[in-house]
Amino acid sequence: MAKNKSDVFIICGERSGDLHGSFIVKKLLAKNPNLKIHCWGGELMKKAGAVVLENYKNYSIMGFIEVFLNLNHLNKKIKLCKKQIVYYNPKLVLLIDFPGFNLRIAKFSKIKGFNVHYFIPPKAWAWNRKRAKSLSKYVDKIYSILPFEVDFFRKYNCNISYVGNPLMNQINLNLKKTNNVIKKISLLPGSRESELKYSLPVFKRIVSELKDFDFLVCGVSNLKKELYSDINEFKNVTLFFDKTYDVVSSSDVSIVMSGTASLEVSLLNIPQIVVYRASWISYLIAKLIVKIKFISLVNLILEKKVVTELIQNDFNHYKVILEINKLDDKEHKLKMLKEYNQLRKKIGNKVAENEICKVLLSEL
Repeated sequence: MAKNKSDVFIICGERSGDLHGSFIVKKLLAKNPNLKIHCWGGELMKKAGAVVLENYKNYSIMGFIEVFLNLNHLNKKIKLCKKQIVYYNPKLVLLIDFPGFNLRIAKFSKIKGFNVHYFIPPKAWAWNRKRAKSLSKYVDKIYSILPFEVDFFRKYNCNISYVGNPLMNQINLNLKKTNNVIKKISLLPGSRESELKYSLPVFKRIVSELKDFDFLVCGVSNLKKELYSDINEFKNVTLFFDKTYDVVSSSDVSIVMSGTASLEVSLLNIPQIVVYRASWISYLIAKLIVKIKFISLVNLILEKKVVTELIQNDFNHYKVILEINKLDDKEHKLKMLKEYNQLRKKIGNKVAENEICKVLLSEL
């Protein structure tokens, strides 16, 4: 039998996956320092003790159009990844999120006889249910961070378990008492340049209209600082980089470009308005293929409308200001915060990396 040059081979495709992977690497090496862990990831997994074979920045591409335009480059990276998996012959392959890339790796790895695990599976419940069938066929164990998706995947005979949501352990849950009067509004324009392109022009209009409010803009340092220069010129705006939790916690209301951020804001106990806009081509494609009632994780997990979602044309300064005024109503605000309590109960207190590492170590 060929020698295992690696114990665990981890593959992620963006910073969040690198962060999740780093917790797992740290926990595994704490339990067994002799483990050989290789990955396609980033600096966080490297600092945790894994050997990074390829940085995710070299192959992380988001968006329908962008992926199409870079197919040749992506195919070369997938081919290289497959080659390295065979060379290192790991005892276990752990895939984290990044479905377009990782589903192809899952199929290849399973056919080659590897033990394949998947953390944060594709959102097949939202679109492309064929992916659930692929997971059932090519993945040995799936770890979910969303409680509602377990029942969905089990219908497709997937071996899936809910391991808790990592955000519960990353966020300080000493919940802030909200002010009765809105004074400070945090703005979360997104973490990708394409998101800022559509969110910041609307945010600038809101800031210029509401001169009596203080606006706290949450920037991310992996994007060019010049992208924020226009909104930072307003006197009632303060720009922060990589301090989202502190900034949101100090605000009274948050306006959030949809994504994981909406769940983070709810766990910080801050009333919010979820917004989203994309290019018309991307939006129309999404409308055709995405089959979900809500876009925010808060509403999806609670399976009802708790936070307002303003999508595409509805995401404009007039409608956002209208929603801010609604949140000035104490009863409306308290109702949302009460639902946040239910959300925390649904998510529970499991520590995701602990749950995953128990299984991984038992199989190595």
